[in-house]
Amino acid sequence: MIKAVLGFLLLPWLVILPLIAVTPAIATDFSQPGPFAIGIQKFTIPDVTGEHPLETWVWYPAAGPAPAPAGAILKTTPEAPPATTGPYPLLVLIPGSSMPGIAYTRWGQFLATYGLVVFASSYDTGFDVRRLLYYRSANVLRVIGYADTLTAPGGKLAGLIDTSHIGVWGHSSGGATALQAGGARVDFKALDSWCAANEAQKYGDSCQFVGFEPTIAKLYGAADPFAEPMPPIWDSRVAALVLAAPGGELQVFGATGIAAVKVPTLILVTSDDEMVKPEFNALWAHDSIGSRDKALAVFDKGGHMMFAYGSGSGPQFDQAKTLTAAFFLSILKGDPMGQAALRPGEASFPGLHYKTTFH
Repeated sequence: MIKAVLGFLLLPWLVILPLIAVTPAIATDFSQPGPFAIGIQKFTIPDVTGEHPLETWVWYPAAGPAPAPAGAILKTTPEAPPATTGPYPLLVLIPGSSMPGIAYTRWGQFLATYGLVVFASSYDTGFDVRRLLYYRSANVLRVIGYADTLTAPGGKLAGLIDTSHIGVWGHSSGGATALQAGGARVDFKALDSWCAANEAQKYGDSCQFVGFEPTIAKLYGAADPFAEPMPPIWDSRVAALVLAAPGGELQVFGATGIAAVKVPTLILVTSDDEMVKPEFNALWAHDSIGSRDKALAVFDKGGHMMFAYGSGSGPQFDQAKTLTAAFFLSILKGDPMGQAALRPGEASFPGLHYKTTFH
């Protein structure tokens, strides 16, 4: 159960005024699985390049008994009959670079129990700057379009998916892709300026794109990569973003490009991330996005890969799932219990530093 505690334990780079705890009743315990049984199906979606079909797993609310309480292994039934109280909001889960979608099974299962249809595709076959800044985002649109087809009359999941309410969840490099899915625009002029100013530092992977600007801009149909930010690659139905340990590519958007993100956003990071420094990526993103409704959750331990497998991370992973479920239910379903769980003073755990504009 989410419990209120006094204030925050402050990180050196996270300065927040203490909050006064309140203890209103919260009926939903988001640390437990939700009420739905879980079905799973596998699909292959054509890749936007025509070269790499997207192996895609879909977890969905299924007919059957509610899952066992937290701590037990969640049971997933292949090809299970869907639940009948839908349609249920679409959630597009974007893995980190070169990670398969199936690696995020624990996320797909858990969020399906709360009435979300979770699509997790394998986007990458290897390192490619074009794939990181263009093809991934274009393929997110391909996944959304495929969900439209599945839920249409006569589709294999007809009537199951609410594609008018879409959430996007991205881990590591998938965090940058998620931002693009929320409207962020690549700004090569800002990127080159930032990389020149930070040449002696190693703050992530943003500067790997310097020198490839014309190649990437060509995919966007832009003749001059520096004249203005690249056109957005997004679907206006995307209504909520979660970034889990977003990767070091975020400076590709610059202040103008990232400010184009207006949808509610939750950012999850760990202060002991061994791969990406949060202060030049996740924390900067939180402060710079144009979203009016946003939240930042910093866990004191767990590491970068906690948000993939969750193994060995103790209660931090469960806490991250708790916040994520409450966030998506609040934004995509208007769930009052989800809204309550995100308020200041209520989303508090030992070892969590949290700030939000939700109220």
